[in-house]
Amino acid sequence: MMNRKNTRILLLILIIASILLISACAKKECKTSADCGAKTCFTPKCGDGKCSYVIQKNCCGNRLKDSIENEKPGNQCTCPEDHGKCEGTAKIKIGSRTEDARYLKLFCTQDQECKLSVDPKDVQPQNFLDAISIGYFKASIVTSLNKPFDLNEDSITLKATLDDASKDVSFPIQFSKIKILYASETSRQEQLIAEKQIDASFSNIGDETTIAVPLNLNYRPQQPEESGSIRFTIDYTFLKKIAQGKNEDGTTKYSEEISRGSYSSPSKAFVLVKSG
Repeated sequence: MMNRKNTRILLLILIIASILLISACAKKECKTSADCGAKTCFTPKCGDGKCSYVIQKNCCGNRLKDSIENEKPGNQCTCPEDHGKCEGTAKIKIGSRTEDARYLKLFCTQDQECKLSVDPKDVQPQNFLDAISIGYFKASIVTSLNKPFDLNEDSITLKATLDDASKDVSFPIQFSKIKILYASETSRQEQLIAEKQIDASFSNIGDETTIAVPLNLNYRPQQPEESGSIRFTIDYTFLKKIAQGKNEDGTTKYSEEISRGSYSSPSKAFVLVKSG
């Protein structure tokens, strides 16, 4: 009979033999790198029958914020997997508190850049009708603008139509300058945000002209999104006939005098955003 010492030695030999046998019989993961499974942004490598992976730089999906992602500038639009999604809302300060903007949010542009913008579905075209009536002539003006109005993209458009004119007017009637004034809810003090010299001439009743006015005086809003009101003023000039007695044939004799004036429209609600 075997003593305890011999039994232990034999058991140890059997364990070692079993381990060696299992190791020898274990299936290798790979013979070549092609046998290793594909992983996005990692290069497979087979060594000693085992697969390992080497990270690829400038590859979208490697969990690194590379400056170049798949041959494109790396950012939230070209590679949200690594840089995070392009989403969120602009913040507005109201007194001591901060609130989310109503319209201005982060979107991917056509150039694949993550910028603050307004969803086109949220843009509402607005049209306001004003009437000029000064005794010598009548004109209607339709003001068209977007709500919200993008400071960097939009223009205010005015379509003016001559509706009527007195017999004492000598044509043409001319519009020469337009100004846009804005007051935010926080300041309530008007600021001149656009000014444009124009040459709009009306020679007959029914004549019309369209004027596009961008905000061209570098107004800088205090907030990325503001609410307030705007109005416009428009300068006009015309010749008015003044009776100076009678001609030899009995008809009225006239002289002409230049008349100048300015029309100021009522204020209109206005929502201003600054994209970018």
